[in-house]
Amino acid sequence: MAEFDLDVNAPDKVAIVLRAAAQAYAESAAEIEVTWQSKGAGRPWIKIAAVLEKAADRIDKILKE
Repeated sequence: MAEFDLDVNAPDKVAIVLRAAAQAYAESAAEIEVTWQSKGAGRPWIKIAAVLEKAADRIDKILKE
């Protein structure tokens, strides 16, 4: 399992960490579906990845204001 350091020194780094976590969850979802041979097995991980992506987008939007 990957580790993500949330002790960032700038607000824009938070979005980067969230996107990296989202990517890791999406990759895990794909691996789980293959391993379990079930197309929907990774769905919770995909949903978590989507939430993290949306949070990163919101952070980017706040920083642009």
